[in-house]
Amino acid sequence: MEPSHLNVNILTHTAIAALKNAYQECTDKAAKESIITAFKAVIQLHNDLGSNAGGDAEDDGYDPGEYCAAV
Repeated sequence: MEPSHLNVNILTHTAIAALKNAYQECTDKAAKESIITAFKAVIQLHNDLGSNAGGDAEDDGYDPGEYCAAV
């Protein structure tokens, strides 16, 4: 894997982990909806860059439906 691909994957996974933590700690419904929107955007960006970044965030165990179910 090229260094630029690795950087994209690291940044994507860092953002996803931070959003997961924020969602789990959050008690405000509107804030949770914003977190879900951001989560989906990060996943979509990762998937859009997938041909250049290698891999798929959803294949790495990140399921947006898991976070949508609570809202």
